[in-house]
Amino acid sequence: MPRILRRREAGIGRALAFGLVVASIATVGATADAAQPQSAESRRGAEGRGGTESLPGLDKQQMVRSRMRRLGAGGTVDEVRFDAEGGRVCFRRGREWFETPWDGGEVVSIEESAVPESVRVRDVAGSSGRRAARGRQASREPSPDGRLVAEHRDHDVWITDPDGGNARPVTTDGTAEIRYGRASWVYGEELDQDTAMWWSPDARHLAFYRFDDSGVPQYHLLRGLTDLRTRIDSEHYPKAGDPNPVAGLLVHDLSSGGLVEVDVGDEPDRYIYNVGFSPDGTDLLFFRLNRRQDRLELLAADPETGESRVVLVEEQPCWQDHRPEMRFLRGGRRFIWESERTGFAHYELWDLDRGRIAVLTRGDYPVESIVDVDEERGVLHFTARCGEHPLDPQLCRVNLDGTGQRMLTPGDRHYSRFRLAADGTRFTAVGQRLDEAPRTRLFDEDGRGLATLAEADDAAATAIGLRAPELVELVAADGETPIYASLHFPTDFDPRRRWPLLVEVYGGPTVQTVSNRYRPAEPDCEFGFVVARIDNRGTPGRGKAFETAAYLTLGQTDIDDQAAAVRQLLASRDYLDPDRIGINGWSYGGSMVLWGLLRHPELFAAGVSGAPVSDWRNYDTIYTERYMRLPEENPEGYAASSAVEQANRLEGALLLLHGMVDDNVHPANAWQVASRLQALDKPFEMMFFADSGHGVGSPSMQRLRWSFLQRELDAAPGGAPAAAAGRSP
Repeated sequence: MPRILRRREAGIGRALAFGLVVASIATVGATADAAQPQSAESRRGAEGRGGTESLPGLDKQQMVRSRMRRLGAGGTVDEVRFDAEGGRVCFRRGREWFETPWDGGEVVSIEESAVPESVRVRDVAGSSGRRAARGRQASREPSPDGRLVAEHRDHDVWITDPDGGNARPVTTDGTAEIRYGRASWVYGEELDQDTAMWWSPDARHLAFYRFDDSGVPQYHLLRGLTDLRTRIDSEHYPKAGDPNPVAGLLVHDLSSGGLVEVDVGDEPDRYIYNVGFSPDGTDLLFFRLNRRQDRLELLAADPETGESRVVLVEEQPCWQDHRPEMRFLRGGRRFIWESERTGFAHYELWDLDRGRIAVLTRGDYPVESIVDVDEERGVLHFTARCGEHPLDPQLCRVNLDGTGQRMLTPGDRHYSRFRLAADGTRFTAVGQRLDEAPRTRLFDEDGRGLATLAEADDAAATAIGLRAPELVELVAADGETPIYASLHFPTDFDPRRRWPLLVEVYGGPTVQTVSNRYRPAEPDCEFGFVVARIDNRGTPGRGKAFETAAYLTLGQTDIDDQAAAVRQLLASRDYLDPDRIGINGWSYGGSMVLWGLLRHPELFAAGVSGAPVSDWRNYDTIYTERYMRLPEENPEGYAASSAVEQANRLEGALLLLHGMVDDNVHPANAWQVASRLQALDKPFEMMFFADSGHGVGSPSMQRLRWSFLQRELDAAPGGAPAAAAGRSP
């Protein structure tokens, strides 16, 4: 959704990466154009007429931004070669090679000619990335042997030679509403389904989707708003409570020419996804998820007959993780499976035929990702949140029979970028904290630090006058659950002065914005703000109870936690001005801005809401119903989170931003809020972008956002004298 990318790939700034602006239009709400000052007497307003270059603090913001890549540089290595026979570990920093003894000791420079040529490093988990546009599926799938290509053409599946010749249809009755070899936008966006055709490993079988959108209502966007003529762009888009597309699977046997329908179950109102053949080609595997999304099944189908069987089932009292990690072992029958049945994500070993073989990991913390599977030694390396701080991933190992689980890294900071020796007895890791620059160290398999291979020089941060950021532990609105926030400061920060606090928010499921990775600067602080990021209940990485605390109450539990955290920051930091609290966010974060202004009007004085979902009845079935159920099942929750229904509570200053061709969060979300506020005669500002989708890349965005926030929060570089800053906390 509002989700940015996939779980564990999150970053709040990524929301702005999707979309391209060609031109922008200003739409005036109940007040003046957002780009214009409210008061000619206002210094910031007068300067705001001059364009982006006139923003107070812009020069420092650009300076800090330009130096961000260099801050903390030098703490990582580019290549590692473990030479057990030679009794040494060789590594490269830039163009220079170094070595240190196998058991640790002095690091010395060596010539490249002295580096062993082929000392294997164990492979670690990686991602190949998306191959199709966001929310879409690839239209071509080459066969594993490279001899053929499956293509989606005019709603049907075709098979061709690699150069497009010798084309023949596999299906011939495809239509705009019943398609083969293509799923729908909502499957791509919310189930990460970016493929719709799958070859067996021996290229004998081709499986593909049959998608029936005939019962799904369409949403119509008007494109070409800056052209001489507009055109309609229609999409089958199921909104909360609407009929869903019906997904089926077919398998084509290339040798016989036969076509088999896979038994995906009798209930049409379910999701069929994560499709692919088992590594040995025996089974076609797929997930089946019920509409409420609290029961996930892994099924295996015979590609010859279409008969299917249930391999395993995961159930939750709330919502089930729709994409648990799954890694096959050699032989293609055994696999490692991520389960949340204990309340924390942990790994189990399964067999497609024999069921569960072993529970591999245990603990009151979640595992995070598989790093390496060493089948020769029978060892799994993985990361888990088992260190001293719940935000810090640690490298761990366990035997494939479930014995010998232990943490390898010291647990004292955030660890990442692991490289393992082929025999698993040595590894390197990058350790860092929010306020401590990265360093790469060599460890043995007992987690003992043997040598420091690279250490960042944080002199660059000191040179530009950065104050160290803070990682803060706070308490959620329930009065007992720990939550975490990061605080960043401008280079001219003076604690004797009063500063506005700007909350940069996302806050939605699957996205974590607070990290203990080194980030000494937040460039936007230079516009005159202390910037906070807060991870409320409902965000990932803390176990199922924490992640599902906002179940059925999106727009309540999550924003209440943000507000509770802000009040605690105000109570403990005299330099924060309680009368000048702002909130800024995009997508789900844009929704949080609306909820903050409407649910806590006494706290948030101003907010910039970009591409918000203003009412969950406006958003797609899969995302919305996962966390809120159907509207008829949770009418109170939908009403309480509706910014449209709560619009009469607006007191603070609001700037509303949206792209007019946003096919994810439709512009109707913003129009509904605008219309309601206009009917209530509530002042607000807005700017719509004619050719932008879910993200806006217009160069006017920076000036719009920051001139508004500077003006409404009376912010400027240097802060305000304490006596002139309003009431004390």
